[in-house]
Amino acid sequence: MTRSLTLLLFGVLLGHYTYAQPTPLWTTETGSVNWLRSTAVGALVACTANGLHGIDTKTGSIAWTIPALANAPESGYEEVVRSPFIAVVPAQHPEDLFIVEPFSGAVVFNSEEAGISNIASRYFLYANNVIVIVGQKADKTATMACVDMGTGKVLWTKDDSFSKLTACNSAGPNAMVLSTFFFVYKLDTRTGEEIWKKCPDPGFEKMAELATLLDKGGANLGLGDDVHGVFVTTSYAPELCFMGMQTSTRKERTDSQGKTTVEVVYNTFVNAFNIADGSYAWPKPLEMGQKLGTMVPLESGLLVGAGDRRSVDLLDYNSGAGLWGKNGKGVNVKGVLSGAVTIGDRVLLTSGGDDGVVSLVDATGEDLWKKPLKLDGAVRSVTLLGSDILIASEGEVEIVDLATGASLLEKTFQGGSRLVATGAELTYIFNTKDGLLYSVDTNGGPLRTVSTTELEFDGKEKATTLEYSPEGLIVASDQNLALIGVDGTKRYQKYFPAPRESGLTRALKYASAVRAAYYTAAYGYTSAAFGAASQNIEVQDANSRMAKEITGAVSDVYAKGSSVAASATKRFVQEANARF
Repeated sequence: MTRSLTLLLFGVLLGHYTYAQPTPLWTTETGSVNWLRSTAVGALVACTANGLHGIDTKTGSIAWTIPALANAPESGYEEVVRSPFIAVVPAQHPEDLFIVEPFSGAVVFNSEEAGISNIASRYFLYANNVIVIVGQKADKTATMACVDMGTGKVLWTKDDSFSKLTACNSAGPNAMVLSTFFFVYKLDTRTGEEIWKKCPDPGFEKMAELATLLDKGGANLGLGDDVHGVFVTTSYAPELCFMGMQTSTRKERTDSQGKTTVEVVYNTFVNAFNIADGSYAWPKPLEMGQKLGTMVPLESGLLVGAGDRRSVDLLDYNSGAGLWGKNGKGVNVKGVLSGAVTIGDRVLLTSGGDDGVVSLVDATGEDLWKKPLKLDGAVRSVTLLGSDILIASEGEVEIVDLATGASLLEKTFQGGSRLVATGAELTYIFNTKDGLLYSVDTNGGPLRTVSTTELEFDGKEKATTLEYSPEGLIVASDQNLALIGVDGTKRYQKYFPAPRESGLTRALKYASAVRAAYYTAAYGYTSAAFGAASQNIEVQDANSRMAKEITGAVSDVYAKGSSVAASATKRFVQEANARF
């Protein structure tokens, strides 16, 4: 079903109206709108029978049009993670892909023109101004291509040895480092020239030719999904890169009564490389009898958490030696590690599953709080407030004394991390439990109640987002929008009833206001687990490792893992807080 023939942008004349009807700022004729999206960085795009259009949010004028994306399916649209770009699948060609810079309308990649289809993975290397694409050529053979981000032209391609990447990171303005099933490479980003190539395990070097053959066949092997990996680069050790791999072994046991049970044994393997020449940075690889979990680069070392137990290790970047626990064997946390952030010479650790547990440890990994903090939902953000700290999970917000971990709130605030915003040297929190807005100085101090009247939304909705603006705090839910002044007065409130067409409800969610993708905070991080690639090997010694390789027991790669501080373009940073 098509939408209305007209796009209207509603603006509130802030400070002049209370409960006023929204005033149209502009009206634009576009033809029948199939779908409408506003991106996290403030761009507005609309798809019609004439093409994909970029709409200037200030004037309503059509800034650009891509006719080849006319009637593109809504299901084929997505925002590219950690980038300002959008990806769109053209109508009638689900195997093709366009990657578009939504402010200028520049097509930075067109799979048809590049001769590549069925895109499996893509990596944006902003420092190199290139996109690395993995897909298929016209003859259906796998390929990896490096695309110039400015022109959309393919700079070079590689064969199916690179058909399954675990990660791809920038290594300076003219180089990249990437990992496949069995190798880590450093390549020239402009020419594709191989600068060096190394096996993660020195034992592989003896059978490099065999590993190369297995790597080439990796795209065609689908023997399970038990193999994972992660590839890490960090500014704390800019001359090094780190690779972690997980393998698993299934052992069947039959008891005297004929009952068979299956035991799965996991092994994690971590090694480091010198980016300059590919040489091994550690005396030998580190092997741990555990699932591969979260790996977090900290200033003090590489934090490695187990994926199936509560153990955490901090590794020295240069040697791989353990820095925490007795004899460097690590410490235990209250659940599976999910994230970490450095606060001076201390480290705040988050762990757990669906719910979050927070603890503070010293430089040796010893707990500093008598009792860990527990919150509903995974921890999403941390904000330092002088000698206090604000911790927000998906469902709750707490402010605690950094020294003791004791709560400074009478009751935990409800609503979660999306209801925390910072501006004008204040941090604001909206509590859905009582419907009130609170603030605290970013340098610490007492909590203040900003609003005195409970904010109630129609449709029995709870507030889901809070955003700071100079005119006040914007509080919103799916169908409600309100503005609370910094003095606590309610300046505007409007309920947008759900239209009959469910699609219009989604359009209103995106068009009513653009939410900032990033919160301003003294300290912030997102907890995440990593998954990527390795091989399904029963690891007992170097010989058994080789034997397993020969059998070809290699699984599909997930290619999800990568920890890299990608520096986005200047415009992306400027537009990160844009909104209507």
